[in-house]
Amino acid sequence: MRDLASRQFLLFLLVGGTAAAAQWLSRFAFGAIMPYAAAVACAYAVGMVVAFLLNRRFVFPAAGPDLRRQFLRFVAVNALAFVLVWAVAMLIGDILLPRYMDKAVAHAAGHGIGIMSPVVLSYVLHKRFTFKQRDAG
Repeated sequence: MRDLASRQFLLFLLVGGTAAAAQWLSRFAFGAIMPYAAAVACAYAVGMVVAFLLNRRFVFPAAGPDLRRQFLRFVAVNALAFVLVWAVAMLIGDILLPRYMDKAVAHAAGHGIGIMSPVVLSYVLHKRFTFKQRDAG
């Protein structure tokens, strides 16, 4: 797929990496006050807001001024991606890895792998749906 070799996809990865770091790191803070599953969900919301703002500004700036529509579509796409992130984080971080390592390390690794799982799907949906450029005229 030609899109995955584009400058735009590279920017998407950089922005996504920044949002993923915000998500991953905030999970530790949330984890201090709530169970792992809830912390993953709250951290996802943090990452989603960071990702929306950075994608709109740096990756898809030509998408137009319709902030409300873009945000609602962004939330819809990320709700779909969240199912994958949460499932992977729970499977790997809460079920598989704790058999072989300390639970805190397993949670950190499982959540990190979960965050990375929907990258290509998210890019395609955001490009073609969330931030789709409107035809001029």
